[in-house]
Amino acid sequence: MKQHRVLFLAPGVRPGTGGVADYCAHLADALTGEGMECHLAAWNETESGDAKSESRKRVLYLSDNSATTPGAKAARLREYLAQHEIEWVSLQFVNFGFAKRGLIKSLTAPLAAALRGRRCHIFLHELWLGAERGAKLRDKLLGGLQKRQLVGLVETLRPEEVWTSIELYREQLAREGVSASILPIFGNIPISRVRTDDSILRQLEGGPPLRKREDYFLVGLFGTINRGWPFHIVVPRILRLAGKRRVAFILFGRNGDSVAFCEYVSSLPNTGLLVLGPLEVEAIDHVMNSMDLALASTPAEGIFKSGSAVAFLERGVPTVAVHRGLETPLAPTEQAHRSLFLADDNLEQNLAAAEIPRWSHAFLPVVMQRYLELFQSPASTIFTERTEHLGSITSEV
Repeated sequence: MKQHRVLFLAPGVRPGTGGVADYCAHLADALTGEGMECHLAAWNETESGDAKSESRKRVLYLSDNSATTPGAKAARLREYLAQHEIEWVSLQFVNFGFAKRGLIKSLTAPLAAALRGRRCHIFLHELWLGAERGAKLRDKLLGGLQKRQLVGLVETLRPEEVWTSIELYREQLAREGVSASILPIFGNIPISRVRTDDSILRQLEGGPPLRKREDYFLVGLFGTINRGWPFHIVVPRILRLAGKRRVAFILFGRNGDSVAFCEYVSSLPNTGLLVLGPLEVEAIDHVMNSMDLALASTPAEGIFKSGSAVAFLERGVPTVAVHRGLETPLAPTEQAHRSLFLADDNLEQNLAAAEIPRWSHAFLPVVMQRYLELFQSPASTIFTERTEHLGSITSEV
């Protein structure tokens, strides 16, 4: 049986350096276990001596050997693809990762030249700035440039498939004439059933806990707190939900600017606050398992592009998110997970009806299967037409 070879191209691929890097690493591991030969290419990373072992993957750092321009990086990429006879290139796209200010015009032609003769797939993890309601004028102006350049990249590369993670992005792309399929991302934190309740209570009380675990209502917030998240509306509803229990907000991971949130919850009666900061992967898993509830600062319509929110959902931790408007019902695609709840007036009623015990379900196997089906599919007329198209473009580069 033919062994399919695929290369995932991302801004960075070193584990622990970002959500997309971890996504590529875990996906490559899973596909390797299914018999595929996986390669990773980092557009903006250089190889370093402290890199973690990549024994199951082949890794190319395109910024090595003084390759700093898009043309030089693309030339190295093309040489590598030919040397290893790569069949598929999966572009894991984040515009700010590939270019300063997310302006990728100089990337398009060199990348087209590098990918000529290869089957191509694009996963759009992010789109452009300024599309949300109330966006600043400067974001709208920059976003307009980003949008034209991203659409130009897709039109030039003519991938066999374009995927994105949420319905909102699919709709925005459709308005620009780009047809995309939806595939939610998976969490990057391996799942176990281990909890760390006692340790959390000891840290909250500064010693042996005087309260029992059932006297606490632990609320977790993992990862960056998004700008504009209306926590002053969400938190009072959480307090009402907890009843007489002491509500403790547990922040962990890299939360970004959390000052306003921490000051707010610290001012409330019968609440506690514990900021754990960055943790090892296993510790993150254990803390997540100990939470009674999770808060997602990502808007509900974008929940399935948030690795931190997805990690909670995979564990069945009830996760509360806010839609653009609190009273706006979730669209069908956003109701797809039984552990996701909108912070509206029905929150308490909906949570009371939540399944017990928790329903745990990892997304990675489903995501991996979609990639397998793509990479194992026979080449179509799209591939032939695309190769001819790129040939005409690259002859001018």
